[in-house]
Amino acid sequence: MKFTWYMFGIFLKIFLMMTLGAIMIFAVIDFVGNIRMWLSRGMQDTLEYYLNYLPYILYLILPISLLISVVVTLGGMSRHLELTAIQGAGRSGLVMLRPLLVLGLALSFGMYWMGETILPDANFRRLELAQPGSTRKKVSRVKEKSQFVFVSSDKHSWYFQFYSSQLQEARKVILLCLHNGDVAERYDAENMIWAHPGKDTSSANGFWEMRQGFRRRFLSDGSIQVEPFAKMSLKGVVPTRPEDIIFARQTGDEMNTSMIRQRISAQKRSGEDTAVLETQLYFKYSGPFMALITLMIGAALSHRYSRSGGISTKFGIGLFISFGYYIVFKIGLQMGEGGVVSPMLGAWIGNIVFGFFALLMLVRSFRL
Repeated sequence: MKFTWYMFGIFLKIFLMMTLGAIMIFAVIDFVGNIRMWLSRGMQDTLEYYLNYLPYILYLILPISLLISVVVTLGGMSRHLELTAIQGAGRSGLVMLRPLLVLGLALSFGMYWMGETILPDANFRRLELAQPGSTRKKVSRVKEKSQFVFVSSDKHSWYFQFYSSQLQEARKVILLCLHNGDVAERYDAENMIWAHPGKDTSSANGFWEMRQGFRRRFLSDGSIQVEPFAKMSLKGVVPTRPEDIIFARQTGDEMNTSMIRQRISAQKRSGEDTAVLETQLYFKYSGPFMALITLMIGAALSHRYSRSGGISTKFGIGLFISFGYYIVFKIGLQMGEGGVVSPMLGAWIGNIVFGFFALLMLVRSFRL
């Protein structure tokens, strides 16, 4: 037990130093790369941007930070024959490494928790703050759409000539209301706005209001009733909300799994391709396991003493394998989003290949 806490203490010190150092380097490089934008913006925007960026930076660098920390910790203990002495006392290598493997699993679940709770809101605020300027990595933020069909449910279908999510207004709108698969009502309007009752401007209590149009009712006897209107409230007629038409959160990084599932359902109703969002959904589950797998790779490389290579050699090999892991992971995601492979396989192929590789390395290392 004393040895476990001793090894754990060394690892945590190195891990914290590596993580804090990597976060600072990451933030400084990003700031210098976008310095023109920040010089034209206020200090408050800059601070808010990087405060919201910190959780995402931590999420990105955590696997590499774990790899470096475990290689330095176990490599140093191996070089001083501390691990050899413990194994000579009858403790197996797997039992000896178990606390670190448990920590890697816990951090993987921690990354998943961050992706569900902290990251969506933080990434959304960060990307919205970056919009007025020009960052090195531009993220397309759809605020307006033209000439598109939106199927909000099996009872309501829309056609918009133009829609603005910022103004919550539309031009040249057609709404079809269906009953048992047949068109029961049709609304045509020159304009439509999202109205609010009284002084309440919250989206929860708003409703659509059509202006300058016609309402047509298709009766069972085949006749059609036409009713012109200057204003027509759709409160209680359709459940569609502004965020249903254009969702403000437009990348997987800004949404948790529940939000992504809702967007997939909405896109499927409108006949849109959902491969990108489905891949991002599976990535929400597969991505956190990068932490555990990189830790296993580092442990397999460094827990045994070797005269042929020091910590620097093991560290270099570990980085080479980890960057290969990252590249395969990114290729898998691109293939899943592009429809080359299924979204699930695209999101998990990196973990499948390198997870098997990490287990093989650990087994081989223990048998040497």
